Amino acid sequence: MIPTRTSILILRTGSTSPEVIERHGDYDRWFTRAAMDHAEGGPSFTVCDATKEPIPDPAAFAGVIVTGSTNSAYKQERWMEPLCSYLAEAERHRAPVLCVCFGMQILAQARGGQVILNPNGWEIGGIDITLTGAATTDPLFSGLRPGIKALATHEDRVEVLPPGAVLLATNRRSPVQAFRVSDRIWGVQFHPEATTEIIEMLIQLRADQLVRDAETHGRESVGHVQRLFDTLADPRVGEGRRLLDRFVRMCAE
Repeated sequence: MIPTRTSILILRTGSTSPEVIERHGDYDRWFTRAAMDHAEGGPSFTVCDATKEPIPDPAAFAGVIVTGSTNSAYKQERWMEPLCSYLAEAERHRAPVLCVCFGMQILAQARGGQVILNPNGWEIGGIDITLTGAATTDPLFSGLRPGIKALATHEDRVEVLPPGAVLLATNRRSPVQAFRVSDRIWGVQFHPEATTEIIEMLIQLRADQLVRDAETHGRESVGHVQRLFDTLADPRVGEGRRLLDRFVRMCAE
């Protein structure tokens, strides 16, 4: 691993399913592909598996991305301790930080918030998100429609924001969809780096689990998986990708 101030550090916090890895790559690969597609010239990346490797000095990089994970922030494992220590004081390094899905949850927990198993069950597919008033002046969210669509897959949610955090986006099932804790540190619950093909495959792999989840939470289970597939048909579910594009451009400034 050779750090460079022009490179974005990706802290991978776990791995997706083997089937998805074979076809679409692991969490870090989702970001590198998305950023190359949507940022002119394309940035360079350095990947650190935070579950196995020491976190390199973030000050040596142009920005930091913390990925999603199949782990839960409230089920602490030893590898999470240095990650939480970094996120608790990340602003002192000045590099922009974008924490996604589990990344947002561990950011919240590291700074005094609370993460729980979502009492509304799985949120997966194309989802509707409402931006708050604070988002209108936020460097990543400003200029987006008040209501956007994005891609999501998660079972946990942030229940209590950390002290001083600013809520940027919300919806009914997961009231904390995005927040910032400084002018250069963000957490988003949805996946701006994902594609409909990735989410479609995850729905298929988890079909039985999602049917049981719908039954448990009082939703119609018959046809549930097909309805989730249907949410991916709206081309606007790619709107979340604009946040990643803006973040990468910010890192290049």
